Amino acid sequence: TTVERMWHLKAPTALHAGGVNLPAAWDITRGAGVVVAVIDTGIFNQEDLEPNILRGYDFTSADSATNGGGFLVANDGDGRDADPADPGDWISAEDKAQPIFATCRVGNSSWHGTHVSGTVAAVGDNGVGAVGVAFASKVLAVRALGKCFGYGADITDAIWWAAGGIQPATSQALGLPPNPNPAKVINLSLGSSNGSCSTSRQNAINAARSAGAVVVVATGNDGQIGISSPANCQGVIA
Repeated sequence: TTVERMWHLKAPTALHAGGVNLPAAWDITRGAGVVVAVIDTGIFNQEDLEPNILRGYDFTSADSATNGGGFLVANDGDGRDADPADPGDWISAEDKAQPIFATCRVGNSSWHGTHVSGTVAAVGDNGVGAVGVAFASKVLAVRALGKCFGYGADITDAIWWAAGGIQPATSQALGLPPNPNPAKVINLSLGSSNGSCSTSRQNAINAARSAGAVVVVATGNDGQIGISSPANCQGVIA
């Protein structure tokens, strides 16, 4: 079976100490009725995910004038819109020659948002692909990352929106439609090593928690000392 091949879903063994023992957890819950917002690079159609995907919003905004303007990071020809589809985040040698991508690595698209969504809620018991940790839950796909990186304001506004609120003080948030599927879990598999948690980011996390959401963040400790932001914000599960 798929679970037999996916050792990390099973109980820990001497060979695979990192197993999370999901078969036992699935006897208690499989996530039915829970919406998990995945704030990431967006989503693309995939057979083993589509039944569990709720399409949210694309928060990738236009590049600032200091970054040349346009939509190079967004990579979809426009700014914020109601389509969280992932257009790809590849970086070519030509891209890297532009100042905005000078520190980025040349590489193919990561399709990271789709990967994370599959980890959360790939459909179970369908004989296709993998199995998600909470395969009876729904993923709310929210796009806030583009080519190489994402803008902090986009990620912050995405947190507000995913939890069911809209930050009124942010001009970019004005005109956003309400979120019809507020998330009970907000997943941020992202981070920046540039300093501490900002006040605006902390306010968004506080608002999400007040709305009843749990905020889960990657620690970003890739061989570095300390953890990245927003994993270093208060009240998150890092």
